[in-house]
Amino acid sequence: MATATLAACVLLPASGSASAAMQTWAATATVAGPTAAASPAARTPYDRTATQMLDDIVSGNAAAATARFDPALRKVLTTDALAGAWKTYQDTFGRYRSHGDPKDVTVGEYTVVGVPLRMEHEPGEFRVSFHKDGSVAGLWLLEPGVPISPTIRQS
Repeated sequence: MATATLAACVLLPASGSASAAMQTWAATATVAGPTAAASPAARTPYDRTATQMLDDIVSGNAAAATARFDPALRKVLTTDALAGAWKTYQDTFGRYRSHGDPKDVTVGEYTVVGVPLRMEHEPGEFRVSFHKDGSVAGLWLLEPGVPISPTIRQS
């Protein structure tokens, strides 16, 4: 089955460091070229869903966030795994403080929403990729500046 790298959801290893996870990601990612187009400043339905998912995760309601996942992501990233990844992320970046305005990029058939995070120790990014039907194909908790990859991989 072919899925875009965006659909592969590897958050943070439960026992690993965020830096190692981000270095691995950055080493395999490529910067999106002409296939990526930034969205207008207006908030889109994708923006609203991404920020609601972030609010759900921050408030401890990972079940509400995972309810929006497509079937493939639901198998890979359970509610408990998402809650654990958020805890690990905060252990590394510090407690969540607030977030900035979402930014959309279209990569192939996906719309990717990045939301800058203001964390206690250092900034981060919450990233969600959406199918055209609005279901969630991938979710990441990242360091700022990790490129979006349009690469297709076989899984």
